[in-house]
Amino acid sequence: SLHTVYIPTITNYTQVWWVPNVVVAHEKEGIEAIHLASGRTLCKLHLTEGGLHADINGDGVLDHVQVVGGNGAEQTVVSGSMEVLKPCWAVATSGVPVREQLFNVSICHYNHLNLFHHGDFSRSFGRSFDPSGLEVATPVLLERDDGHKHRRGSHGDIIFLTSRGEVTSYTPGLLGHDAMWRWQLSTGATWSNLPSPSGMMENVVVPTLKTFSLRAYDPKQVIIAGGDQEAVVISPDGSLLTSIDLPAPPTHALILEDFSGDGLTDVILVTSGGVYGFVQTRQPGALFFSTLVGFLIVVIGVIFVSLHLNSSNGGKPRSNGQR
Repeated sequence: SLHTVYIPTITNYTQVWWVPNVVVAHEKEGIEAIHLASGRTLCKLHLTEGGLHADINGDGVLDHVQVVGGNGAEQTVVSGSMEVLKPCWAVATSGVPVREQLFNVSICHYNHLNLFHHGDFSRSFGRSFDPSGLEVATPVLLERDDGHKHRRGSHGDIIFLTSRGEVTSYTPGLLGHDAMWRWQLSTGATWSNLPSPSGMMENVVVPTLKTFSLRAYDPKQVIIAGGDQEAVVISPDGSLLTSIDLPAPPTHALILEDFSGDGLTDVILVTSGGVYGFVQTRQPGALFFSTLVGFLIVVIGVIFVSLHLNSSNGGKPRSNGQR
């Protein structure tokens, strides 16, 4: 006998619990929940453009972490105030709309004298180095178990990356205010998008700063930071796990998927000249991402990239062979 698969039609009266009836759109200025059957907006939340929006201290309130580099003439104003955000400083605010400022900290050349809270910027800022030309990636939240029960995706360390390859980790203070410096690592994940002498931008390098699990369904996360020539994988405590030489500058953020089907997360690099895949391999005491040889990776990579880009728009780590 033939078995038919029941595929329900989504209507205003659909009540099957496992049938999706809402799509959440992540837009430039916030998020919007849209009813699939009618196309009607159910709710919408306006969020300040840029930065990290997350509950960083586990208090159930949405927070916003902003950071700017020194490359560009535009000035960024701290959410909920008229204060201009200084290059190399990160400011976290709580609430939508903003209720209070949680902390502001330096993410460049850390030392204990750089740590100020609640708007006290150093008067000597800028004397030791020139931040012009410095770029920053959007910060990310690295979930970390602190012994207390939090909702998934809330509470953890805030990770920052500058175009000089500095990766810095801060954790919220004991009462959710202020921030404690955890570690800073100088890496090869550097990049530059300075205009050429003619004033024209060539292919723009897109840096990567993400958290991911090395194995499928592994709750423990690590950090990947990518620049124009190198990407690095870093443990939550700031140890360098491995590095990947990139054959060409990335034009999109690195894509993390298990395209080899072995349960280990692999890396896909999209460049102006092609798509590269790096498969994760394990050896006792070591971790590698090696280039997967063969035409198959190009096909698989293009499929993954196409799906990823379409959805977003709505060991030797290096091989001499180009795909």
